Amino acid sequence: MRKMTIAFASQDWSTVNDLSYPNGCTWYRCILPAAILNANGHECHVGLLHVEGSRFGLRIRKPMYKAESVAWGHSMLVFKLPMHSANLVAADMAKSKGIKVVVDIDDWFDGLPKVNRAWAQTDPESNPHNNRDIYFKVISMSDALICSTPFLFDFYKKKHPERPIFLIRNSIDVLRWPKRVQRKSAPVIGWVGATPWRANDLEQLAPFMDEYLRTRGTKFHHSGHIPNSLNAASASDLLGVDKNRFSSVGMAPMTNIQQLFSHIDIGVVPLNDIPFNHAKSYLKGLEYGMAGIPFIASDTPEYRFLADAGVGRIARNADEWISHMDELMNYKIRCAEAEFNLEIIKEKFSIESFLNQWETVYSQIMDIS
Repeated sequence: MRKMTIAFASQDWSTVNDLSYPNGCTWYRCILPAAILNANGHECHVGLLHVEGSRFGLRIRKPMYKAESVAWGHSMLVFKLPMHSANLVAADMAKSKGIKVVVDIDDWFDGLPKVNRAWAQTDPESNPHNNRDIYFKVISMSDALICSTPFLFDFYKKKHPERPIFLIRNSIDVLRWPKRVQRKSAPVIGWVGATPWRANDLEQLAPFMDEYLRTRGTKFHHSGHIPNSLNAASASDLLGVDKNRFSSVGMAPMTNIQQLFSHIDIGVVPLNDIPFNHAKSYLKGLEYGMAGIPFIASDTPEYRFLADAGVGRIARNADEWISHMDELMNYKIRCAEAEFNLEIIKEKFSIESFLNQWETVYSQIMDIS
């Protein structure tokens, strides 16, 4: 396999106390592929675009470090959420120099619900220089697209039939997740996520969750709470559960995301039955699995795919949610299922097992004329 030099340019970062942290899209679709490719002889960098005169480079960002250096001379530019107008300049510049331009797609912004805060954040009317219309323009300028789910692949294949499009599902870095010891006490049901960037998802559990917690003598925990000062809905309110049976902790950076799972014994992935969620990957299920937490998910295409592979449970209605939770209240079942999920994820969904896909796809894109 020939050596490839790839610049992963992502806008998906957070700043905490003047330090830069990658968000989930950057971590799973840029940092992990770059790391596994670098470990196999390629040269990849992850960071922010840097345009200087008639050339572009990449300001390399390392988690938790302020210092940045600039890397130049890449043969491929991979965009992640390129919504700023500077991305149009860089894409045009790259194409004029024969550098391959790729957009990696992990969310369906064409079908973004208005209730999701990202809709307002990427609205062209209120954000003229940083919005989803610019993102769509960069997509139309690309040499190729890479999608994380079959839904996204099929949609963009129809929208851009003239463009090569590839499917690479999400994988996870198994080595950084600590081994979990299951607790024998009453298991806590929980969800990891941030309420503003959802689409009426937790509400799927509201008709029965409070009564379930009360009658089973257990609690619900939310990891990823955002203070009310930021106008974020409370997970307890969306679930309709008594606050005496509810606990929460705030968000954590991707570099320390494992801590968000330490309070939970049974994970839930409630998803509203809408196309936007049909486009979503099974990534939260992989995180639960690596954290040693058996989980139940709504019946969406990618969670059905994951369940068919042996990881996680699917619930199609309230009775199935309740039945699954009741089974997982059993300590021995919970332990066995957690171990089973973990082994399958290590075998089939680790970033190492996806190396061939990433290498093959990028090599094929390099050959596009």
